[in-house]
Amino acid sequence: MLEHDIRAHGRRMNDAVPAILFLGVRHMQAMRCRCMQRSDLPELVSMSRENMAAIILASWGEEWKDEQLLNLLLDQRVETTVLEGEEGIEAYYCVEDIDEYVFISSFQVRRGFQGRGLGARMLEMIEEKARREGMAEVELCVQSTNDRAKEFYYYHGYDLMYRNGNNLVMRKKL
Repeated sequence: MLEHDIRAHGRRMNDAVPAILFLGVRHMQAMRCRCMQRSDLPELVSMSRENMAAIILASWGEEWKDEQLLNLLLDQRVETTVLEGEEGIEAYYCVEDIDEYVFISSFQVRRGFQGRGLGARMLEMIEEKARREGMAEVELCVQSTNDRAKEFYYYHGYDLMYRNGNNLVMRKKL
């Protein structure tokens, strides 16, 4: 089971657990990184709905459907990692190994915690995992109307590979 402590400026919270550095832009808060538990489902769905409902509507002309996310979160092939702080779950991501690459199937940071470095740190964690497992690339899809996310992924070295409907498939070679 994945469980790490994250502390700003690299100070360890618990020496028995490997530390992951986290440099917060606006806060210096210890965070815990762990595997998703079933009890997290309502909070993860709520966070995703808050972040994505308007984007899905703009991209596809469809209402957000909790069931699609629930199916993903409960899929045994998908590894979901949750980042918790003092105020509860602040972010999460889902990844799946596909052939020679890691696919990011969901990547969410709670609105009040965006812009603080959590997303960048989560990408680093995903890319580190992919390298350890000998994967050549990390791939993801982003909605064509999600300009903030597209800029974020471009900034972190992801390139547009192709368009699939209203999804842009982006990839980073490791």
